[in-house]
Amino acid sequence: MRIEMEFEGLEELVKAFEKAASDDAIRATNKKIVERAQPIVKRIMSGKVPKSADISKSGRGFGSKSSVSSHAADSVPIGKISIKDTGASAEVGWDKSDRSEHFYVKFINWGTIYQPPREFIFASGREADGELQKIAEQEYQSFLDNTVG
Repeated sequence: MRIEMEFEGLEELVKAFEKAASDDAIRATNKKIVERAQPIVKRIMSGKVPKSADISKSGRGFGSKSSVSSHAADSVPIGKISIKDTGASAEVGWDKSDRSEHFYVKFINWGTIYQPPREFIFASGREADGELQKIAEQEYQSFLDNTVG
């Protein structure tokens, strides 16, 4: 899941921030927001990933050579932050082309012909949205308080 934010109800704050900040300051602040957001999304997603009581029954093959060393819920991947123009974004979780130890999570999330999708990756982002909005508001307000104040 890519963390990209659209701010609702913060229009005036965002306008004031963009007016007062240089492009470098906007990039730095947006990067800080994403850095603070990643662990929140990871925590929420970790709680939504199905987790067996017995690690030997996790992963593909259930005890075969391809068994996993940890539960996927304990190993939610966090990607590097990428900056484009003045925006910042980062991946949290798995995507359909994942080939990591926990690649099988994509089958749980998006489903197969044998099981319906459980869709927890994007649901985690939607659940985190309120917290992410608060982080953005805090960071923008902090910048304005320290710069304009």
